[in-house]
Amino acid sequence: LLDPLLKAASSTPSSMGALCSCCCGTRDVVPDAPDVIIPDPEEDEQIVVTIDQAAIASRDYLAYRGLGTEDRNERWFFLNKSGSKWGGNVQMEVENFVRGLDPNDENKGQVLWRSDFIDQPFFQQQLRDVGGSMLQFAFTGFVDSMFDRPHYDDGYYISHGGGWDRDYRTSLFLNWNMRTEASLSSTVRKGFGFPVKLVVYAQGTGVARYFEVEEPIYEERGEGENRQRVQVGTRRRWERHEREYVDFVQFAVCDLASGQPVVDQFGAAVVFTVHGDSTDWTNNYGTKFFDVQQRGGWFTKDPPTITTKAGVDPALALLIAHLCTKEFSTAQIKSNFHPRFPYDPLSAVFGFF
Repeated sequence: LLDPLLKAASSTPSSMGALCSCCCGTRDVVPDAPDVIIPDPEEDEQIVVTIDQAAIASRDYLAYRGLGTEDRNERWFFLNKSGSKWGGNVQMEVENFVRGLDPNDENKGQVLWRSDFIDQPFFQQQLRDVGGSMLQFAFTGFVDSMFDRPHYDDGYYISHGGGWDRDYRTSLFLNWNMRTEASLSSTVRKGFGFPVKLVVYAQGTGVARYFEVEEPIYEERGEGENRQRVQVGTRRRWERHEREYVDFVQFAVCDLASGQPVVDQFGAAVVFTVHGDSTDWTNNYGTKFFDVQQRGGWFTKDPPTITTKAGVDPALALLIAHLCTKEFSTAQIKSNFHPRFPYDPLSAVFGFF
């Protein structure tokens, strides 16, 4: 719950009725509105919503009231992502279904909250060999009393998951971190009474295990009917198997001016940390703003259900929850991360890049 004084200071894709992006301007789809528009929640009200993709291959999502996503009349909010589709600047807006207020976009609902961020943030990488020092690798996150910094035991990364299936010559490690920000703004909701942002810090490890492949070298010899392909030697080349791990992802809601986390009613910073690869597939954790639950099997998963916390603007909590569970989940971070392992491990240059 947030300090009251601080607050004062401060359906399935095939049935969406969606249109293609070339018809929709800044949106991938234009979902059908419910027959009766659900009123906006109060700014301290607790709500339960389930978030589902608005259409196949769409960047947009729909938030349904309650636990299901089949009833069009339970559509409460539209999460519209616009901007660059190639890793640049993007926007995420939480719209209701009160349309017609924007003279430039008749399909646009009233925007309750908006976030601006970079779709593919920068990753700092440090290449090292087995047991190499990480002492120079700076931690630029926030202190979280509920989180113990992960250990960097190389054996853990080598053994985790199993499945290595070669006679490997050597291994290299690549530690990385990523820090990015997403603005949080509203022109119609009070929020904190001052500008805030979501700071995201992630840290992880990549492993490359190298092995050599021997290939035959052939020459064509002889003439006419006597011409034949003869092996004259062999050559060796390097190949490698790679794995990437997210050690943790940390989120902090911060004062835009000071850069420091806002605090709850108990004076604790609004900082929460997701351990390891725990959101690779499904999201199940709790924060000061929301709880998320999501069931999943080997090949399918249900849409995540978000329960916001009383005393927090539920529209803001919904936006933050979507950013955490989709845009900055460990699965998405892994997708954005591209390790830069060298071809030849014996001529590797260790250090930062």
